[in-house]
Amino acid sequence: MSVVIGALSSLIGYLGAAAATETFFERLLWPERFYNDVHPYVLLRLAFFLPMAGPLHGAALDCLSTFRDHGLYLGIRRGKMLGTMFYQDTETKYRQRTDEQRNEKEVKQDARNGFWVQVLREVKCHRHAANLTLVERGEMAEWTPPFRAMQFLHHLRLRYSRSRPDGAIPIEEFNVTWRTFLGTLISEVSSIAVAITAAVVEPFRTYWLAGYLLIPLALKLLALLVRVQREPIVKGRAESESVLYQIQDPTYGFAIIDGVPSVVLQFFQHYGHPKRDSGVGGRRDRTRELLSMALIYLFLLYFPAGLIGSVWMPSNTQLLWLGFEAYTIVMMHVVRIVGWDNCGRTEARVARYLEQKKLVFLRRADGEGIVASLETRVFPSIRSARREVNIIVKQKCRDG
Repeated sequence: MSVVIGALSSLIGYLGAAAATETFFERLLWPERFYNDVHPYVLLRLAFFLPMAGPLHGAALDCLSTFRDHGLYLGIRRGKMLGTMFYQDTETKYRQRTDEQRNEKEVKQDARNGFWVQVLREVKCHRHAANLTLVERGEMAEWTPPFRAMQFLHHLRLRYSRSRPDGAIPIEEFNVTWRTFLGTLISEVSSIAVAITAAVVEPFRTYWLAGYLLIPLALKLLALLVRVQREPIVKGRAESESVLYQIQDPTYGFAIIDGVPSVVLQFFQHYGHPKRDSGVGGRRDRTRELLSMALIYLFLLYFPAGLIGSVWMPSNTQLLWLGFEAYTIVMMHVVRIVGWDNCGRTEARVARYLEQKKLVFLRRADGEGIVASLETRVFPSIRSARREVNIIVKQKCRDG
C-alpha cells in the first residue's frame, strides 16, 4: 500500500508542477493588491480554489529563474523588476491620440504594468446590448452590420481630486489593510481544516503533519511583513487640458483614457513599481527583495519535503495528505482553465464598481487621489468600434 501511495504522490507532484502558474507568487509578493476584495463570491473562490499548500515547486522554480534572467541576483538596485512576479508586464502598448490624420504616425509606447489596462480587462459588461452604429455613406440604409467579434469600447475618464467626491467608492492599495489579512486567511481555509483534522481526529493524530500544512499560511503572513514597498500615486499638479490615450489591447477591445498627462501617464510608467532607495544606499529595500525571494524558495522546497516526510506517515495519514494534495491540484487546474488567478485583486474590484456606473476614488495615503468613471459601449465588429474611436478623437480635437 505504501508503495502505491508513494507512486501516486510522485505522479501528483508531476501533475501539480504542470498545472501551477507563477501568478500564485505574484499574489504572494503583492498581497495588498491581490487580497483587496471581500465580496462574498470572491471570498468563496479564495477559500476553495487558491490555497498554496499544493505542489508549487515547478512554478516557484520558473519564478526564481525569471529573477535570475532579469538580473535581480546581481546586487543592490541591479536588474529589472518589470516582467517578474514583483512587477508583471501587461505586454500592451498605448499612444496619445490627437487627430485621425496623424494617427498612424503617433508613437506607440509600452504600457508596462498598466493598472488601468488590467481594470478594463476585468470589465465584463454581460448586460450591455450591442450598439449597432449607423452605416457609412455609400452602404445600403437597411443593411445591418453582422456580428463577427463583438467589441467593447471603453471610455475611461480620470482626474485628480484633493478629497473624495460624494458617492465615490474609496479604494486603496498603498498599505496592508484588514481586507489583506482576511483574504490571506480565507485563502488557506482548506489547509487549516485539513491541519485540524490531522491533529485532532482519532485515526490520524499526526501533529507534525498539522504543522506542515500550516506552513503556507505562515509564509503568506510573513510575506505581509517583508513585502517590498511600492511607488504611490503621484500628487496632482495644475494642468489645463486633458489628453486622449488609446490602449492597444485588441483581445479585450478598444479603450480610450481621457485625462491630463500627469494623472494618466504614471500608470503607464512607475505606479506600483517596487521602491529601491530606502535605507542607506537602498539596503532596506534590497533586504525586502531578498526576503521575498527567499519565501518563494521555501515554497520550492515545500512539496518535496512533504513527499519525503510521507514515507514515515501511517497509511491512513498518507491517504489524508495524498487526498488533500490531489484536491489542490484539481483546484489549480480549475484556476488555470477558468482564469481565476486574478481573484481578489484591486483591478477586479475597481472594474466591478465602474461597471455599476459608480465613481471610484483611488486614494493616496494623505486622502487625495484619482477619481475614475467609465462609459462602455458594445459594437458588432472591429470596424464599427474603430470608427467610433475616431469620432471620439475628432470631437475631442474640436472641443479642445
